[in-house]
Formats: sequence, structure tokens, C-alpha cells
Amino acid sequence: MLLNRERAQLLMEQEGVDGLVASTLENCFYMTGVWNIGQELFPHDTQAYVVATRDDVAAAVMVTSMGEADLTLGANSSLRDVVTYGRFFRELLAGQSLNEDEERIKAITLERQPEEDALSALVSALRLCQLDQKVVAVDERGPNRDLLSELQTRLPGATFVPASQLFRRIRMVKTGEELERMEGALRITENAFRKTVAEAAPGVTERELFHVFEKAITAGGARPGFTLLRFGRGMALGQVPAGDTQLQTNDYIWFDIGCTFKGYRSDIGRVVPVGEPSAHLVELFGAVRAGQDRAIELMTPGRLASEVFEGAMERVRETGIPHYKRHHVGHGIGAEFYDLPIITPTAHVALEPNMIFEVETPYYEMGFGGAFIEDTVLITESGNRILTELSRDLVPAASVAPRR
Repeated sequence: MLLNRERAQLLMEQEGVDGLVASTLENCFYMTGVWNIGQELFPHDTQAYVVATRDDVAAAVMVTSMGEADLTLGANSSLRDVVTYGRFFRELLAGQSLNEDEERIKAITLERQPEEDALSALVSALRLCQLDQKVVAVDERGPNRDLLSELQTRLPGATFVPASQLFRRIRMVKTGEELERMEGALRITENAFRKTVAEAAPGVTERELFHVFEKAITAGGARPGFTLLRFGRGMALGQVPAGDTQLQTNDYIWFDIGCTFKGYRSDIGRVVPVGEPSAHLVELFGAVRAGQDRAIELMTPGRLASEVFEGAMERVRETGIPHYKRHHVGHGIGAEFYDLPIITPTAHVALEPNMIFEVETPYYEMGFGGAFIEDTVLITESGNRILTELSRDLVPAASVAPRR
């Protein structure tokens, strides 16, 4: 199961919360295992919810439109019930035999009267869970930004409080299934990276390598998340889309890349020389790699994220970039590309086993490009483990190989 049930119950108890309502794609997915297509395609309009009680947080009730009711077939076996709303038509002719899945959707959509709208369906789900007189934490980041006040009007006996940060705190510590999916995303991304580097030769364009990478991601069974790929000095303006710039001998390729696999994300960063790296690139990379090494060294259970930040910054400055500045040197990752904690100077959050981070120390220098390395790190009971398998050295394009 994706949901960390024990952690959810503990944090809900600490917050004095009896119930929980998810409203965003990622949080609904985390609670049920259902990736809602409507929430992805129409994030500002599609309303879907998941309601759970503290006593049995895994036995959730889904609130979904009639049109998306079939998605409930992919829900966790612990799902308690489904409340539908709106209008959508699936016909059943007399005498037609149904399979098991069709029988389930028939029960949800043809044998029950849907609620008129999403708010009414959510109110019904809250009553079904006996939360209409309780304290309920509601994810306020969904498309209905008046949700808390509307619920308070409809259910005046309950108390509704914001839940987006509570959800993020629950999701900070990963379950075994989450780790498995994230490692799958990493392997697909690393394979796509190697295939892309194998096509790197003087004269190839950024756009051509961009397409090589994204095709490899989809061939691996994942979906491209983001593909930031620039040559040399283009790194300093790296969010500009890959274009027709041609790769030159003794230049380098910058990668900041990720995908989505079974709802979970990857994020890897590298610079790859093509030919002989310049002395300046070697110097810069040595400093950012040293800073990343120091950050990873400090990442042990109980250590504050802010201490990791300070250690990484100090090491980069000591080893070659005395003027180095950064707003963060890493972030959690999971169902979102940026999970908590973010490794900033003000993140006084203790690291815990089974947190997963992207650890990065990028340096951007206009007119040259910069240097970059980013790896995925799992906090363990005794320290940490680097999940990325790519070499962490400044490896020329002709020699890219797994980390030893």
C-alpha cells in the first residue's frame, strides 16, 4: 500500500483530527491507488475526494463523478465505499450478462442515485463516515478554493481545518511500495539517460537528444515528467526549451530529467563532457560534487535538514566556488516532484528513516553554463543509501556506465 497508515494515524492524533479529506490528484492517488484522469486533464475543474477516519484511515470513501466511476476498479482492496455525483450514461440492455468489473460499476452507478454535485457527494461521504460532528482536516489545494467554508455551512456541527501540510507531512516517510515504484522510475530514467548520451556526437542538436530521451522514457513504460537538456552555456538558462543548438567538440551536455512511473517521480541531474572537459568545468564540478558528498554524508536520522544545507554550502565554497549561493540543496520526492522536507536554511525538520530526497548542488554561471549533480538518497535506520546507479563522476559521453 502507498498510504503510510501508522504515520497518518499518529499525525492525525497529534493534530486532534478525526477525519481527513483529500482533494488533489496526488493525495487522492496516495489514499486509494487511483490515478484520476479527470484530475490530471482538468486540474482546475475536476472535483474528486477521498474521505477517511483516523480509526481506519485505509478504509476510505471515494467521491467521484459518474463519468469517472470506472476508475474505482483500480482502488485499494481496503476501499470502503464510493459516492458518485453528476450525469454520465452507461446503458445495460435486458438479458445482457456482465463480468465482475461490470457488476461492480453497475452497483455503483446504476443501482444508486448519484448526488447532484460534488459538494453534496462529499457531504454524503462525510456523513457515511460519521464525521459530520467531528474535526475534519480538508486538503484546501483542490479546485474548489471555497471548500472549507462551504462544508462548514452544510455541516455546522463539524469543524473543518486545512490539511495540505498535514498530507505533505504524512507523505514525507515512504512505504515499501512507494520505494519500489520510485526505484522503478529511477531505473527507467537512467536507461533513457544512457541511450541519450550514446547518441551524443558533434553536430547533434539539443532537440534531437530531447526526443531520444523522451522516446526512451515511454519505451520503458513511464511518462516524461520534465526534460531539461541544454548544451554548455545553455545550462545557465536551462528552462528554455531544447532547440537547434548543435553540440560542439569539447562541449558538455546538461541534464535535469525525470519521469512518472506508476504515479511516482524521478529526478536526476548530470553534466556530461563530450571530448575533453575544460579546466573550468572540472573545477566547478569538483566543488559541487564535494558539496553534494557533504550533504549526503550528513543525511542521517535525527539530523536537521537545515544542518545538511549549511554543511553542503560550506563545502562547495571551500572547494572551489567561494561565492556559491543556493536557496536549497535538495528536496523530498514521491507522488510529487517536490515532497517535504525541502533542504533549506530554515528547514529545522529532523530526517527520518524512509524519507527519500533529491540531493543537488547546482551552480549556474552565465556565459559558461555551470556544473550540476543530483541524486536520489534514501534515509535508512543507520545512515543513508544512494538509490541512483549512474556514475557520480564527471564521465565523458563515450564512457557513461553504472556507478561502481
